[in-house]
Formats: sequence, C-alpha cells, structure tokens
Amino acid sequence: MIKEWFVFKGTHHLGPFSIEEMVNLYTNKELQAKTLVWKEGAAKWDAFSKCDQFAFLFQAVRPAAPSVPDIADQQVKKSAMVEFDLPPPLPEIPTLPKSGPEKIVVSDFFDDMDLPPPIPLDAILDPKGKDSFKPSFQLLNLPIKKWFMPMAGVVFLIIIGWYAMTQKEAEIQLRIKGLMPVYLDKLESIATKSTTDFDFAIALSLDGKSLWASSNVPGDLQTEVKLESVSRRVLGTEDVQLVVKGKIQNHVGKFNRMILVKGSKFLPGEYKFKILAKQTHYLNRRFKQLAALSFFRTLNKTYELNGSTLIYSGTPREFEKRISDYLSTIISDQLKPFQEKLESIQTLESLLNATSQNYLMELDRDKNGKSIALFEKKFIKDISPMLQSLILKNNEFANDPALNELGNTNSIAPYREQVLLGKQIGEMASEMITKTSKYKSLSSSAKVLLKAEFERKAKAIKLQIDLNAKKLEDKIQKISKP
Repeated sequence: MIKEWFVFKGTHHLGPFSIEEMVNLYTNKELQAKTLVWKEGAAKWDAFSKCDQFAFLFQAVRPAAPSVPDIADQQVKKSAMVEFDLPPPLPEIPTLPKSGPEKIVVSDFFDDMDLPPPIPLDAILDPKGKDSFKPSFQLLNLPIKKWFMPMAGVVFLIIIGWYAMTQKEAEIQLRIKGLMPVYLDKLESIATKSTTDFDFAIALSLDGKSLWASSNVPGDLQTEVKLESVSRRVLGTEDVQLVVKGKIQNHVGKFNRMILVKGSKFLPGEYKFKILAKQTHYLNRRFKQLAALSFFRTLNKTYELNGSTLIYSGTPREFEKRISDYLSTIISDQLKPFQEKLESIQTLESLLNATSQNYLMELDRDKNGKSIALFEKKFIKDISPMLQSLILKNNEFANDPALNELGNTNSIAPYREQVLLGKQIGEMASEMITKTSKYKSLSSSAKVLLKAEFERKAKAIKLQIDLNAKKLEDKIQKISKP
C-alpha cells in the first residue's frame, strides 16, 4: 500500500496514509467531508470530499427511471424515454483486508517523509483545533468575478464590525485610593469628557510616590510626559525636569517610572507638560503580522498635548498657602546677604558724606592751616571708629570661606571692595588734613585749590559706592519680584 495522504487535524497534520486507510478513517467517522487533506505532489490542501480519489464516497445514486406505458403512438413513447437515460453503474468500493485493524489510530502513521505545503491561514488563526475550512460548493462553482465582490463586501463588514466592537468605550469607573477628592474629580471629568479633542490630566498621590493620569481617549495609550518646573512655583530652589512613562488603560493609568533630567529630586508644585501618547489598534496588537499592511497601520493613532498643571498631593488652596510661606522664607534667605552688603555700602556713603561736610565747613571758616585740627578731632571722634569697625567687619567677611567670594569676579559688591572703599575714605581725610595744615594762611585761592582736590577725591569714592549700591539694588529687586 502506497502511503501518500496527509490529514490536517486540529493545528497540525497527520500521516502519511494509504487510500485504504483514508477510507477506513472516513468509515469510522475520524474523517469528515470538510476535513483538509493533501497528497504528495498536490499544490494545496483540499477538502476530503473534493478529492477525485474519494469521490465515490460522496456520489449520490440517481433513482431508477419510471416504466413507460405501452402506448401505440411510438413518437410519444420515444419522447418519454429521452428524459430517463440512466447513468453508468457506480464503481465498487474497495474494502480493507480482514486482517487489518478494525479501527485506525491516527498517531500510528507519523513518518519522517517530506513535509506537506503550509497550512492555510484560516486554520492557523483557530488555535482550538476546530475545522476552519468551510467550503461553499455553490460559490466555488461560480466564476471568480461573480463571487469575489460579495465575499470582499462581507469581509469588509466583518472588519468594520470588529473594529466598532473592540473600540467601544467601556464603563468608566475611577476607584483610586490615595488621591485627594479634588484631583479624583478632575481625573474623572477628563475621562468622561465627550469632546473629540485629546485631553489629559495628571495628579500626585498622597504619599508623593505615584502619578495618576486620565484621558478622554478610549483604549490603551502608551504615554510619555515631559515635565518642567515653573519658576518660583515649586517647593524648592532647584529647576526640575523629568520624564514619566506609563500606560493609560480604559481612560486611567498609574505612572511609577520617573526619570530625572535636571535637579536632584522631584519637587511638588506647578509644571509645564508635553505629552506624547500612542495608541496601537486592537487588530495590530492581536495579529502583529497585520501591522505590515498600510491599512492596518492607519488604525494606530498618536496624540500630543502641551499645557501646565499642579502636581501636589494636597489641595490647591493648601499649596498656595505653602508656596507663599515658602517663597517668603526663601526670598528672605536669598535677600539677606545682599541686603547686608547694601547696608554696609550705604554706611560707607554716610561716612563719606559726613567727612566731606565737616571738612568743607572747617575749610570755609578757617584762617590758617592749623585750624584744620578741629576737623581732625571731630573725624577721629565721630567718623573714624565707625569706619574702622566697618572695615574690620568687611575684611572678616571677605576672608570667610563659607561666603565663597575670594577670587570670585562675578560676586556682586564683594566685601573686599568695601574694605578698600573704607580705607580710601580714611586715607582721603588724612591726606587733606596734612595738606591743609601746611598753609600758614588760607587765602581764597588756597581754599579753592584744597576744596577742588578734596571734592575730586570724594567724587571718585562716591562713584564706586554708587556703582556697588546699584548692582545690589538690582539684585534685590530681581529676587523680590513675584
């Protein structure tokens, strides 16, 4: 017996079998008319009932022609006989020898012969092993043009129906623990939003460890959110940038993956966001091979959205109170060193003005140079102690490593420069006392010369003081600006 027949059963093929074994399988109801079979050398799998070798199992016997009455009119008899020509007799059905098994076990016929052609796609897509091939003998007997368009229409309607069913919006129930009610309401309002425009909301859990998000788009969304802190609207001094990734499923998702791009940690507060969400259609997820076709790729969608949001575990009102208090503290701490410098500069300016006023007043009323000693006594008593104290204090600050000013050329009104300005005021007063005392008589021309020299020196110091004060005032205003 030549074994050259294979049977497709479940998700795999069995065989080879001989013709007699195939007949026995059919007789024992282990083969059906619609079961797919293949013979070595055949181009494709075919239904068992369509194979010529087994046509005798399915050919119906016509009924015998009725007897024709004996009518005298031969023409009538002849015409009646024409309609009842009998077919040729059926061939004998081969039978298996009695020595053969009464029932063939399919597993006994595995062999290492050449494999049959690929199993049809409709069989592969049925993993339960049911017979998927359901031939329509009426359609197969028609020309292709007559049945192709109806079949294509049916397939199209099936795809559209499947798409509509899989994309049907599920009932939205947001039952999230660990969120403030105000943010839960916000997420739910976005999830149930009926607008066709993509919308998105995000909220921070009470423990500050998880981000929850919702969208008005049904289905699964692979989402990436880029967050950038808004200046002076987070509870910290750092600028923060981070990326969170997660999946929004049935309108809601939980994001636990946070990647810091800038800053040392996440700071609660207000953030600008940029969202990129990608949706892979159910058909492309279920049958990955379909993604290679352009039609099915168009079913996938991409959504983008920019905006800003508050990411804070407490209520918005609580955040506004905290950010106000926090900014007041931060601003106070940031302003303190600059305010102290400005006060020192302003003190130097006051001492310079007092020195100038006293000297010019004494110079105007003195008749000889020795009279300038009155100015010297007043300077030593009222101005010099304050000036020396300020110089010593600024010199101490200038050498303090914690202030990090040594060698820093970008420092605003550095303490070292204030030390030099204080010394310049003292040196100016000493020089003018010496020069004035050399005049035995202070004529008008002598007074003019001394006054001009004093004012030139005082003006140079005043310009430096004003420049440092202006830098400090600008910095203070920038920090204080809301």
